[in-house]
Amino acid sequence: MIKFLSISLLLIVFTVPVVDAVPLSDMTGLRVTFPVMTDGHSFIVETTGNLEVTTLDFDKEKKSITLFVMSSIENNSLEIIFSNDLIGGDYTVFLDNNVFTSKLQEGRHSTFVTMEFDGIGKHKIEIFGTTYLDLIEIKDIIDLEISDGYVKEIEGNQSTNSLIFTLFDPGDNGKLSIKLTDNIITPLEDGSFVVMIDGVESDYTIDSDNNMSILFNSNNEKIEIFGTYVIPEFYEVAPLVLATSFIGLIVLKKYKKLFVQ
Repeated sequence: MIKFLSISLLLIVFTVPVVDAVPLSDMTGLRVTFPVMTDGHSFIVETTGNLEVTTLDFDKEKKSITLFVMSSIENNSLEIIFSNDLIGGDYTVFLDNNVFTSKLQEGRHSTFVTMEFDGIGKHKIEIFGTTYLDLIEIKDIIDLEISDGYVKEIEGNQSTNSLIFTLFDPGDNGKLSIKLTDNIITPLEDGSFVVMIDGVESDYTIDSDNNMSILFNSNNEKIEIFGTYVIPEFYEVAPLVLATSFIGLIVLKKYKKLFVQ
């Protein structure tokens, strides 16, 4: 169970990209944020409505998100937002153990569930999916070798058309070799790439098998390769934000944590 940590009163205007936003009608709402960590991955589940969400439980075996809410009014409105990668596929929503017909729309990265229901007091909302952690890791796709060091993390940035390699325990004779393919990153118009090590442009070599080699030393932390295109599946999505456009909305914000191993 997750206990309340903090409350703050905010006057706020939200704007959200059209591709991911399914706006709820303007209203005064209680916004609650639940970070969920499961199997080494971090997600955010957010709710906004005219009732209080007291607790969130996540069950990776059941592929379910369960919300416990408390309402002090008869007519309740609630929007729930979560990553498609956390749970996905075909969804079933339950309200107080009964199947509930909700407005459900899936954006590029997030799913939005909008519920309107009656009843003062405690309620339980359950959302079941058919997939769990349905995502692709970059490290599982890129063919690379490294000597005198380790790659701690690989990120893809679609806005800069770059791949970012974060190093761990680098040595003075380090070498990173990457198999370049067009389904990972494509070169600039002249067929070249730009390689930056800790923000400084650096040399690289490409052999006849299209393997790029980059040398680094013990002082280096990050290697970034720039091209003209990084496939969208590798785009690192920023933490989810509330996908509702509340104009002049007074929001009470709660922050709660959930860790699922």
